[in-house]
Amino acid sequence: MPYHGAMATLKQVETGAVRPVPSRMLVGRAASCALRLDDKHVSGEHATLAWTGADWVLRDLGSRNGTFVDGERLEPGATRTVAKGSSLGFGRTGGFVMVDDGAPAALAEDPSGRLVVAEDGILALPDGSSPEVVVYADARGAWVAERGDDVGPVTDGEAVMVGGRAWTVRLPASLEGTATIDAGPTLDTVRLRFAVSMDEEHVEIAVVHRGKETRLEAREHGYILLTLARARLADAELPLAEQGWLDRDRLLKMLGTDSNALNVGIYRARGQLGAAGVDGAAAVVQVRRGQRRFGIEPDRIEITSL
Repeated sequence: MPYHGAMATLKQVETGAVRPVPSRMLVGRAASCALRLDDKHVSGEHATLAWTGADWVLRDLGSRNGTFVDGERLEPGATRTVAKGSSLGFGRTGGFVMVDDGAPAALAEDPSGRLVVAEDGILALPDGSSPEVVVYADARGAWVAERGDDVGPVTDGEAVMVGGRAWTVRLPASLEGTATIDAGPTLDTVRLRFAVSMDEEHVEIAVVHRGKETRLEAREHGYILLTLARARLADAELPLAEQGWLDRDRLLKMLGTDSNALNVGIYRARGQLGAAGVDGAAAVVQVRRGQRRFGIEPDRIEITSL
């Protein structure tokens, strides 16, 4: 169960089981609860643990047997801010400790209880080695699910079918419409600089933002980005909306690879840029039916020789 240690996690002391916390976790006996407790002393919908954007708040939902923080029972319907180290109890079920209190990330759970958490803002299902569905925030900050050639909106709590299993997706609040005064690097503001060896066996990529260059570790997916970047540059005289689109089958032939390897490479390329701190990194490769293209405009692409 991969997850970032900095995001909020709960540990059940008795079993040692640790699970990440979605942006809103419903606790109780009901099947709809993200944290389901099979205990007759726990109400169907007992409590919620929710991210406010700054803190985690535990709310009792009028439970019969009470919700507890550090051994103190909350009044019915009352809330309490909790943080790293807080102990939580529900009815007679206690022994939960908040071992991290960072902001939530996107995650998904299958019917068996298996959890997958987004890495660098990108959620791959069933996993990063065979990403059939990829969930990420688009350029507007709205969450979307990409399945092959189809990209569409996805909502918190939605069931996404992958490999015959319904994965329940838990998403942080949409960032749509938000703005920052001193924005860091975003896909819309960075330049990507490619340095390519004569035999094209080695591709080095650097991210340039406000004069600062960040070199990325050379990976196999660098050649995928290079190929797409070249296609975008070749179409520089076309309108922006028409530049750089390559048919998937043609792209596969150019790369000498198959669809799964392409999907894995794109997933890893997005993740590497996200890990480098580039906001909106998922859009470095854009998708439409049967086609792919590089998501950075020609005037912010540079290709040189090693």
